Amino acid sequence: MFLIMIKPLFKNKKFLVGISIFLFFLLLGILGPVFYKVDPMEMTWDWEKPPSSEHPLGTDTYGRDILAQLLHGIRASLYVGFLAAVISLSIGTVIGSLSAVKRGIVDDTLMAITNIVLTTPSILIAILIASYFRVRSIEMVAVILGLFQWPWYARAIRAQLMSLMARDYVNLSILAGYSDLRLAVEDLIPSIATYAFMSFVLFINGGIMGEAGLSLIGLGPTRGISLGIMLQWAVLMEAVRRGLWWWFVPPGVAIVAITASLLVISTAMDEVFNPRLREE
Repeated sequence: MFLIMIKPLFKNKKFLVGISIFLFFLLLGILGPVFYKVDPMEMTWDWEKPPSSEHPLGTDTYGRDILAQLLHGIRASLYVGFLAAVISLSIGTVIGSLSAVKRGIVDDTLMAITNIVLTTPSILIAILIASYFRVRSIEMVAVILGLFQWPWYARAIRAQLMSLMARDYVNLSILAGYSDLRLAVEDLIPSIATYAFMSFVLFINGGIMGEAGLSLIGLGPTRGISLGIMLQWAVLMEAVRRGLWWWFVPPGVAIVAITASLLVISTAMDEVFNPRLREE
């Protein structure tokens, strides 16, 4: 069923380009550290060396291998993006579904909460929360980001599900005595699967960008390494001013390429599944 649903995507050139770039970096993050077994935190005497046969992407101020950092950083940033996306999608789906099915005071209450979160500067709240913790794991950063991405999705899901509530097959399920949970799971949510998947892609994008932003101001993960942390180290050591391009260019290119590929994938999915944008 799922393969039939996504089959039209593989006829879209934008989708093929976007998914190819994303899968390339995904494989780099998963398999790169397996084949390139260099400790990204190991310090050597090769300080600030440009790319060479020994260090393909050079080293930083502490002699640490940039390529090893990049491979581990891609893995960590993608992990943050996926985890934040799962959290945002789950919250948005639950709140949007409950609002559409329950209506009344439940709908008013949930939408009031959604509107409050929606109008609150999410990045400022994330900065405020992160600043209260001296030790921040990658999972904690992902949770902080995931808690504030969902409002627009919840509102969109509510609107779509409320339009579906007027369909005959939904009315038949209600007459058959379906519970609210069964009605949402069996009749409503499957109808918005493509939109949910498209939103999931955007949530991954937001998680990656959010982690990079927090890390650049020193509020990212305090353990491990990510693309954002690599940029933070490069900024602290003035790599740009000193011309150490091999330090800040790779993580910057990786972030831009990954996030751009996700946006292209989302745009392609919108073109394929949105009748108003579908090419004749």
